[in-house]
Amino acid sequence: MTLTITSTLSPRGNELAEAGGMRKKFGPILKDSYDPDTNPGGIVNIGVAENYLMNAEATAFINKHLKLQAKDFTYGEGPWGSNRLRTAMAKHMNRHFHTVVPIDKEELLFANGVTSLCTMLAFCIAEPGDGILMSSPIYQAFPLDFGLAAKAKCVYATFDGIDQFSPAAVQIYEDTLLHAQESGTAIRALLLCHPHNPLGQCYPKSTLLALMALCQKYKIHLLVDEIYALSVYSVPDPHAVEFESVLSFDSSHVIDPKYLHVLYGFSKDYAASGIRMGCIYTRNTEIMDAMGAITQFHWSGGANERVATLMLESEEWMDRFLELSRSRLASRNVLVRKILDDAGIDYHRGNNAGFFFWVDLRPFLPSIESQEPEDQWAREEMLMKRFLEQKVFVTNGRALQASEPGWFRIIFSQDERVIREGLKR
Repeated sequence: MTLTITSTLSPRGNELAEAGGMRKKFGPILKDSYDPDTNPGGIVNIGVAENYLMNAEATAFINKHLKLQAKDFTYGEGPWGSNRLRTAMAKHMNRHFHTVVPIDKEELLFANGVTSLCTMLAFCIAEPGDGILMSSPIYQAFPLDFGLAAKAKCVYATFDGIDQFSPAAVQIYEDTLLHAQESGTAIRALLLCHPHNPLGQCYPKSTLLALMALCQKYKIHLLVDEIYALSVYSVPDPHAVEFESVLSFDSSHVIDPKYLHVLYGFSKDYAASGIRMGCIYTRNTEIMDAMGAITQFHWSGGANERVATLMLESEEWMDRFLELSRSRLASRNVLVRKILDDAGIDYHRGNNAGFFFWVDLRPFLPSIESQEPEDQWAREEMLMKRFLEQKVFVTNGRALQASEPGWFRIIFSQDERVIREGLKR
């Protein structure tokens, strides 16, 4: 008798396997990264948002000052962050985010990155099929962060020429929310990237307050991802807006604090994406209890906690580190502006935060005969394929939920030689 095996996986497992995931997409790119000295024929990665400019400084500091102890290899105080770590982060955020109400360590919960915190939030505030409202374009991993395990779905507001950083954008969010509800999707939260990824722009206080009022009106959570909060710098751009954390001004008259939550982590500002460390600030004890019940699945580990704590407690070093980081980011931002301007390539204005440019490559899309909307996205895929054939990786607009094809995100937080090689290719 011959056995026929259709699959060794459950339907859920098959769904995961068919989705592919990060390993299939990024494995070939990350294992063959371009280096001007050691791998000049490799893939130029100007698509993954990391603070490569400061990796050496972070590494040198840890190698000089870190001395692990036996307890760092135990379960320690648990997976939610030690008292020492949460005390250090509370002090750090109070100082650098200029909090109007001082953060208490009991209002912070740690996990292995903001990615995990998004998944945990989705489990705690949404049911499968419920929606998280957010802008278009936006960080490409949110559909996986909220949807892969918890099965919440992202609902995108598209602005069609309206400045999404102005109070006028609030009506677009409200219209999108109401349309989703009419279609059977309950919106449980509004997510903001502040500063924005991929646009690199900050929201003015007036817009933040208006969005808070919207969330209060519909009793939905406001999730504010401020992971680039300390990577804001001065550039010669009249459209640039200074960063103000949502924790830096009194909003209690606009939104109940139980609906306001801030996400933060080490991956961007501190060039430490490899230690997998992020935290949520919330004054909502129900959310804290619910997320605390699943932290064991998202544990960063004692050694990583020691690294994070050491960085936060070394205030003088941290101040110098952040100042140098902002200076280098500003310099690279100006460099890429000049390269793009000289080449006649347009880009989104006002980007004074983060590591990216939102670049308009619509004039370079390959021509096709069809005028069907879906076929226009195929033109973007064709251009993306050409980039990869030239061994350069950028993030295409469709991955970032762009409203039209031809926009790409380029990362500039790199060695100048890497930037110039990538743009040349």
